[in-house]
Amino acid sequence: MHKTFQTLAKQSKVIVIKVGSNILVNEKYKLRKKWLNSLVEDVAKLQKKGSKIIIVSSGAIALGRDVLKKKKLTNLHEKQAAASIGQIQLSQHWQRAFAKLKIQSSQILITAEDLNERRKYLNIRNTIYSLMDLNVIPIINENDTTSTEEIRFGDNDKLSAMIANALSAELLILLSDVNGLYTSNPKKSSDAKLLTSISEIDPTMEKYIDQDLSEFGSGGMLAKINAAKLCMQSGSTMIISNGLVDHPVRHIHPKKSTWFYPAKNILTSRQQWIWNRPIQKAIIHIDEGASKALNQNSSLLAIGVKSIEGKFYRGDTVSIHYNKKEVARGITNYDFKEMDQIKGRKSNEISTILGFVREDEIIHKDNLVASR
Repeated sequence: MHKTFQTLAKQSKVIVIKVGSNILVNEKYKLRKKWLNSLVEDVAKLQKKGSKIIIVSSGAIALGRDVLKKKKLTNLHEKQAAASIGQIQLSQHWQRAFAKLKIQSSQILITAEDLNERRKYLNIRNTIYSLMDLNVIPIINENDTTSTEEIRFGDNDKLSAMIANALSAELLILLSDVNGLYTSNPKKSSDAKLLTSISEIDPTMEKYIDQDLSEFGSGGMLAKINAAKLCMQSGSTMIISNGLVDHPVRHIHPKKSTWFYPAKNILTSRQQWIWNRPIQKAIIHIDEGASKALNQNSSLLAIGVKSIEGKFYRGDTVSIHYNKKEVARGITNYDFKEMDQIKGRKSNEISTILGFVREDEIIHKDNLVASR
């Protein structure tokens, strides 16, 4: 294990490791048992040194495909059927591998949607904390049988980042079939150069991203970059490293992988949760005064609202725009019909206009997150 990674791991109380389908199974849809056992040995060593480990594992659909003897799954329902069958096998493989080292593992099936509801989010977080206190390794997987967006868009990368944020993990490791982020696709270009250290993700970086999807999984480098953004904003380090080798964690090297470092201005766990909730197709347009107030960490008042677009309801997360640019996101106290009536009016007029007052603020400052 390289000294730099060893130091980072030692400083990380909580580490999340994401395992993709394309490294968990081979080209014949069979589990790579020897590889899995080597990873589990790496995890055991990290745990022995004091870190709490969580694993986010793909692979249910790929394993289910093998049971069904289908070379290709043609529609969503077939993928969900394969996931239902493969999930049992996936859980058993992890359990057996850890049992050899006398380590208890557990299974948690969730979707990104589960993390968008605050009550469920807190419940999941507390459950995982309890498991870690018992020295149990949680094996988290998307509930592919019921979720749809994750299957089609490969949200396991995002899910692992959201789990890392929820648990205030210091480190997220994405084990991939490439070393990290390159200036071009290394499988297509001999001139591709590995980017080893990234402290800021800017729009120009998108030109480096090849959005090709793998045969087994459903996410590419773009999904990993989006996961990196979440981690950097929440103060976590994220590493993309080649996971095809045996003992993939032990082989992480700062010159042979991509390390994304925490942003200067990080978001709290709650702010990150608000920012990553699904945004309704709705926009609240504000005036200059409201924009300045938001920059000073103030609540959004009705008087600062110029106009609204789309439909939204109390408790929804909406996008807030000034001069046609998103400046914040927040959880609204009023729905679109109520907002349309009270926009541009003083807070003490809300009762007269609506006949009731939920809150003096359209969006309270504790439920607002400014754009970074």
